[in-house]
Amino acid sequence: MNDRRRTRLGLRVIHRHRVVDKTFRRLSELLFVNGRPRALLGWIDMGGVRTPLCICELEASKLKKVSHNTYYYQGVTKDPRFES
Repeated sequence: MNDRRRTRLGLRVIHRHRVVDKTFRRLSELLFVNGRPRALLGWIDMGGVRTPLCICELEASKLKKVSHNTYYYQGVTKDPRFES
């Protein structure tokens, strides 16, 4: 069995994240789809396969690299699960 406590993060992004009326700092996984940045907010396990549950689009101009695998997003992301 795999050690599921090991970090899975390849690239990560630190961003301010808003859920309804609360804003807080969050660390999420970062990936690029067709060259455009996305923050992965949540995962679900479907039959042993890790599948993205919630993805948030980021503006590339607000993304700054702070270390070899960590970025800082200078905007505020919104959780689409709580948007009406």
